[in-house]
Amino acid sequence: MPNYVHRLEDLLLFSEVVEKGGFSAAARVLNMQRSKLSRRVAELEARLGVRLLQRNTRRVSLTPMGEQIHAHAQALAREARSVFDLAASIGDVPAGMLRITAPASLASRVLGGLVARFCVDHPRVRVLLDTRDQIIDLVGEGYDLAFRAQASSLTDAKLNALEIAPVPLALVCSPAMARSAPRHPRDLAALPLLAHGTQDGPHTWRLTAPAGEMESVEFQPRSLSSNMDTLRAMAGAGLGVALVPRYLCGPELDQGGLAHILPGWSAAPARIYAVMPARCGEPLALKRFLEYVAAELPARLI
Repeated sequence: MPNYVHRLEDLLLFSEVVEKGGFSAAARVLNMQRSKLSRRVAELEARLGVRLLQRNTRRVSLTPMGEQIHAHAQALAREARSVFDLAASIGDVPAGMLRITAPASLASRVLGGLVARFCVDHPRVRVLLDTRDQIIDLVGEGYDLAFRAQASSLTDAKLNALEIAPVPLALVCSPAMARSAPRHPRDLAALPLLAHGTQDGPHTWRLTAPAGEMESVEFQPRSLSSNMDTLRAMAGAGLGVALVPRYLCGPELDQGGLAHILPGWSAAPARIYAVMPARCGEPLALKRFLEYVAAELPARLI
């Protein structure tokens, strides 16, 4: 094998170590011995004559020269993925790996089942479903698709966004707390309220009555979480009132584990967007999966 081929492969291995934050995590993803991966990166450093990584017992960090070379290695990895995506898009049978990221609650409650059924129907398709709640750099980390819940579409020129469905929200609390249920949003000030997010400080809910009356509720959260399923659990345990997607709390409402308060008032629904890197063409597997999700997902979010 020509020597430059090993050098290109080692650049890709180096990029994976950086993206995964260390040798152990990268070795697990690559299904490779950690010692062998470390040796290959050390050989790359020796061939280049520069140190790329600062190593310690817990993590690795890039040297200044490593940062520059990593940028080129990232570009190389993206082009390699594009080649395989192009090959997978040829013909009329979806195939290849789809790398998808979605909020944990949406993935566990809805998307996991949809992905499973799609893969059963398309046996040549494989899926990586990442359930981190934080927003991931799709281009930099090589993902094909992200599902994001937000109030409006994106403006990032590197990404394309397709609105999939609205996500109705509901105010819920424990049955015990519901015994003193408010009659108007202004009465919420007497109850502990839970917020979605990670930033402490005032939060606002904007609610609308059937007749069009609007009310803003500004509050200091009793507790917060970046995960909607966790907020639902906190509300059910009696910690406070939470505004959460209805699809997350339907069974608990039916079985009496949660109570729906102020049912005549509604918050503007969040919206699920399918977000993809902007590129020429898309793999057939991604195209078919988007068609499938657009047809199946909306009914599961009501």
